[in-house]
Order: sequence, then C-alpha cells, then structure tokens
Amino acid sequence: MGKLRVGFIGAGRIADLHALGYRDPSTGSLAGQAGQAADAELYAVCDADRQVAEDRAREWGASRTFTDYREMLADPKLDAVEVLTPHRFHEEMAVAALEADKHVSLQKPMAVSLEEADAIVAAARRSDRVFRVFENFRYYPPYVRAKELLDEGAIGQPMSLRVKVIGGNPRHGWRVPAGAWAWRLSEEECGGGPMIFDHGYHIFSIVRYFLGDVESVFAWIERVEVGPGLALDSPAVIVWRHAGGPRFGSWETVTSPELMVRSKYYPNDEWLELTGTRGLIWVNRCSGEMLAGPPLVVYRDGEAQAIHDVESDWAAGFVRATRAFVRAVREGGQPELSAEEGREVLRFSLAAHRSAREGRSVALAEMG
Repeated sequence: MGKLRVGFIGAGRIADLHALGYRDPSTGSLAGQAGQAADAELYAVCDADRQVAEDRAREWGASRTFTDYREMLADPKLDAVEVLTPHRFHEEMAVAALEADKHVSLQKPMAVSLEEADAIVAAARRSDRVFRVFENFRYYPPYVRAKELLDEGAIGQPMSLRVKVIGGNPRHGWRVPAGAWAWRLSEEECGGGPMIFDHGYHIFSIVRYFLGDVESVFAWIERVEVGPGLALDSPAVIVWRHAGGPRFGSWETVTSPELMVRSKYYPNDEWLELTGTRGLIWVNRCSGEMLAGPPLVVYRDGEAQAIHDVESDWAAGFVRATRAFVRAVREGGQPELSAEEGREVLRFSLAAHRSAREGRSVALAEMG
C-alpha cells in the first residue's frame, strides 16, 4: 500500500503527542518541526472550531480540514482516524468510522458505559479494519522493560502491585485552556472524574498488563465539588484481588493543590512497585519527572540494580503506540488495546466506581 493517510477527529492538547508518531523519525527528536514519516501522514484534521482545525493542520502539515467528522469520513482518500474527543462522543464516532471502512485508533477511555463499549466491540468484529483503544502506558518504555523483566522471572513469581498517582497545581506543566480542561470535571462529558475515570483508565490498563485479570475490587473515591456540575474524584484508594491469586494490588491517588509537579505535560506523576517472591521492580516516573533517580530499579538477591538506558520521556509511549498502529494497518496484527481488552479495562474501572458508591467489594462478574 502507499502512504497511510490518517485524520484526527479532535485537535486538543493531547493531539500534540499523537502527532509525533507521524513525523520523520530520522530527526531523532520527539519535539519540534519535522517532516512526515515515510509510511504514514497526518492527512486531515477535524475540530468543531474551524480556526483550531486550520491552525493545527498548518502546524502539523495536514492538507485537509473539517468541522464535521462525518464529512471527513466520507473522504475516499482517508484510510484511518484517531478519535481524540471527549469521552461521550467515543461510541458514536468509533462506530461511524468503522462502518465507513476506516481503521480506528480510539483515545481512552473506550466509552462511558459497558453498553457503549459493547456497541464498539460489535462494530469492530463486523469490520475488517484495524481497531484499537489507544493506550500509551502499555508502550511507555520503562513499563515495557519492567514487564519483560517480570516475564523473565527477574523477581520470581509476582505477588503484588502498588501504584501511586499524584496531581499538582495546574499552573505548572502544560498550558491547557480552562474550557478545554473543564469537561473532564463534568461527569456528563467525561463519564466520571478526571483522576479515576479519565487518567485512571491508564492505571486499570497497566494493572491488567502486569498481573492479568482482576476478580474483585474495593474503592474509596472522594468527590469534591469544584464548581456547578464539576467535581474532582480525589483523593482515592482502590484495592483489588487478581484472578488465580493470591495476588493483590492497590492504587492511591492524591491531588495536592499547592504542589509543583515537575512535568513537561500534565501536572501529574506516577510510581509503580511490583513485588515478587524473589525481589522487587520500581518504575519511578511516567507522565512527570519528580524523581531525579533512574526510571527503573530492580532489587533481587540483596542487590539493587539501577536501569538508566531506557527512554523515560512520557511522549515516547505515544510515539511507540502510534507506530504500532501504523504497522498493524500496513502489515497486520492487533496493537494494544483490542476492543475486547478495552472493554475489560473499562469493566474494572466501572466496578471500582460501583464499589465506592455502594461501600462494598464488587466482583467484576457482577458488571456483565
């Protein structure tokens, strides 16, 4: 096939990182101006704001702009789309794109309900196009290396996983217009809150990536009103039991309003700890750079090994995820996450939210 022509539906802040994978890799840079990749191009940009679409198309070198995604899907030259819109539009747009015979990369979370996720799964199964839920954390190099070490038995049999997520003052990191951020605080627009439902999809995904299926979950999720119809779902603590145990996990998230998070992106950072029968693995950063030490540390047999030779810029996971999508379209295969796996991640998330609402442990089997 010729060069893959890709269109973005939605051109907000996160689209900057999605665009990186369509740049010429010979530049050796994750940022700055660069030519298009040899095998794929960012061909079209669609945004409800015409000026935004035109500005972004000019910035990225795209040749076409749209304000209606249906018009973009009707373009016979378009091969694939990345859906980068608020979550409540995901089902409608993903299904329409598949029915228009386009390959689809859908930003997380997959949908706002299991019913919507089921509609996407059904559409993906009917189609012969590539479909995936975009999940950059599964392509983030320190997590990939940690998974390789775990699978190689570097720390013995896995026993537990612990995650810490911290959010800081939004004045630091990326400059995101208030209007572009506010929808994440609206349960109607977002499907939940910004920390547990939106950002949390990454965490629920990584938990399954490392230790597999989850059997049951218990959660405490605070809901803090920050404006009319707007709420922050933090602090929170979530604990779970994996299937085929005994293997357990926990995730704590806190938002510290006076904290400056050192980050080139959103004012967040994450730490992850895997404990096995023989040792431990620590991943010391992800979307931020709060800790100055090595991105990855392995402890076994009484010795700690610092691993420095792994790319730890958060953007690297986006580039790798995009390149995996392009390869799958051109060569075949299923990139992370399949429609079915995307649904499982959402089911885990929704079970945690039900647990917090009802004050009890929730088995994932209850969720359908």
